[in-house]
Amino acid sequence: MNLKLKEIRLIRGMSQQTVADYLHCSAVCYSRYETGNRCPSLDLLIQMADCFDVTVDYLLGRQQISAQGLTPYETALVDAARKADDRAREDALQLLQAHSAEIT
Repeated sequence: MNLKLKEIRLIRGMSQQTVADYLHCSAVCYSRYETGNRCPSLDLLIQMADCFDVTVDYLLGRQQISAQGLTPYETALVDAARKADDRAREDALQLLQAHSAEIT
């Protein structure tokens, strides 16, 4: 789930601080969810899904992001990021974030 949190946060063009503010926690606390060092409660998981406008199933890896209204290009970038090593994944996510910023 931690990779999903970072992935969707970058896709949405949000900072860790922005998400932490929405969840009423510190950026350090939220960062621990992204790194997998902490596991959110069910209530917090629901708040995260609301924050990112995705389903809890998506955050838990039970639903693909393409169902969340991304373009085929964005979906392809997300798929490439999932398959890549850490550096390539970061590059793909940054490219996706830049693309998302251009179309909004």
